[in-house]
Amino acid sequence: MADKLFELLKSSGVDFLAEPLSRGAGAPPEKLNDDRWFVEHVADFAWLAAPPALRVLGRRGLDWDDTLLSLRGRLYDVAEGKAALRDDWKARFQQPSKDKERKSSAEAASRSEKQLPPAVGIDLGTTYSVVAYIDQTGRPTTVVNANGDLLTPSVVLFDDNGPVVGEEAVKAALVEPDRVAECVKRDMGKPEYRRPVGGQNYRPEVISSLILKRLRGDAERKLGPIRYVVVTVPAYFDEPRRQATNSAAKMAGLDALDLMNEPTAAAIAFGHQEGLLNKSGEPTGDKPLQVLVYDLGGGTFDVTIVRIEPSDFRVVATDGDVTLGGKDWDERLTALLAERFKKQHGADPRQSPEGLQELAQTSEQTKKTLSERQKAVAYVNYLGKRARIEVTREEFESATAALLGRTRTTTEIVVLQAGLTWKDIDRVLLVGGSTRMPQVEKMLRDLTGKAPDHSLSPDEAVAHGAALYADLLLKRRGLGGGGADFDVTNVNSHSLGIVAIEKGSNRKVNRILIPKNTPLPYSVRSRFRTHKDNQRTIGVRVLEGESELPDACTQVGECVIRDLPPNLPAGWPIEVVYKYSEDGRLKVKAELVGHGASTSSEFVRDNSLPDDDLLLWAQMLEAVED
Repeated sequence: MADKLFELLKSSGVDFLAEPLSRGAGAPPEKLNDDRWFVEHVADFAWLAAPPALRVLGRRGLDWDDTLLSLRGRLYDVAEGKAALRDDWKARFQQPSKDKERKSSAEAASRSEKQLPPAVGIDLGTTYSVVAYIDQTGRPTTVVNANGDLLTPSVVLFDDNGPVVGEEAVKAALVEPDRVAECVKRDMGKPEYRRPVGGQNYRPEVISSLILKRLRGDAERKLGPIRYVVVTVPAYFDEPRRQATNSAAKMAGLDALDLMNEPTAAAIAFGHQEGLLNKSGEPTGDKPLQVLVYDLGGGTFDVTIVRIEPSDFRVVATDGDVTLGGKDWDERLTALLAERFKKQHGADPRQSPEGLQELAQTSEQTKKTLSERQKAVAYVNYLGKRARIEVTREEFESATAALLGRTRTTTEIVVLQAGLTWKDIDRVLLVGGSTRMPQVEKMLRDLTGKAPDHSLSPDEAVAHGAALYADLLLKRRGLGGGGADFDVTNVNSHSLGIVAIEKGSNRKVNRILIPKNTPLPYSVRSRFRTHKDNQRTIGVRVLEGESELPDACTQVGECVIRDLPPNLPAGWPIEVVYKYSEDGRLKVKAELVGHGASTSSEFVRDNSLPDDDLLLWAQMLEAVED
């Protein structure tokens, strides 16, 4: 048996093989020994029955067919002229290799003796991702990937040989779009990625974990084994999306020291660049700065105001849109090109997955050209027909004006929420690759009366700030590090509340316990009461959002206290505790108080991956070749 497959089946179990293997029972020996027959009648069905956590590694990548073919003599008894599945087939299937186990133990012991490498910062982006570390001089440095690039496309191809991440997956999307997943960041926190990939439904955090594993592999080629990371997320990510990101890191074999908001990470990189910190941790600046970070990435948008004092970064207010980014500008351009092609040739390239994928890549390149020139030429091919389409920057900006207007409105709202005016803002910092579009700078210059600051690399700044913070956390935990020392205070981007029943009207309302833009960490206790006599169950539904209407908010999860003492009168007090940590992750506890038989319940999240499944995926993905 292939060593990799053997190790994985020890984790996932082999019960799923019972029915497929039974298909070989009753077959004459000549059929059972016919490789083609066995693959078609047994191995194919066994693969379809395999759990998703196994199938993600690819059929050829696991030597699936060859392994099952090689085991026929072990699993079946053909003494009576026809195949019979042996009673002890499970034990025979998983006969361990003692030499391999001893070797693995020795390798693990050897790894544990090595010195821990530096922590890294990862900007897990919608379209591109970046990993950075702190070099020996204390400067943040981007890791060059295996292709020699600073940026790795956040695209995954599910190939028969196993998943492929990056540029090769981008190219494959032109011919096999149904086997490629992209823009998964927009689906984080949901139970499934928006569509099947390669005929299989995957959780978004599983796909993200493959991207993180690729980044981990690139970093390890440069730095040695990597364990500790700081992963960045949009400031406007809600709690379910943050939890999914943390799960993705675990599945990729990483220990997330923290999840850091992307604009805050960019502000730290800016503060480091401006000399507000030195290696000893002593402040070198003498004037606090109020920086507005305008972060327009490939798929998400954030605006955050950060007050930077020597050795201190304090978020004042934040807002954003997790479904707005450069990809939306691409889609407007795709629609424009498709309509012009249709006008010339009567066919719409968007009608086929392959045509749409090629047109989308053409649109992205055309957008980049229009950031440098006033006019671009796009060549569109579809159904053997070819069109040369000219697009001016003015036409592109007109088609995307509403998108830019949404970012302007959000920017204005953040300044109002912070209680500031434009005179109070010292710098307008541009972050994210989409800020290269000239329309962004022009809009911000008109709005703020200030020239936007381009001093940071829009693609690398977030990862650099995360690396600086990771180094700081390692230092504080006594695990290494040793660079600058500073403090970071974030705020929550969404209000947190509870479903309560309004007295008098008996209607359900969202009772906010932690308002938006509250400095973190923060803990609050609040008392509620049972609403009827002899109530035996209490359900505490946790909400995230600003609306008074529960249905207009995101339900994060709930606490349920069951088997309450009998004969409790209506109005008995229940204490609910919310603890909101710096990284935007939440712990909730509900307790019946003032009673000898008091009981409590911990918070259970909606749509989160169970710990057992998380461990299984982590074990499976560890086998993915980098």
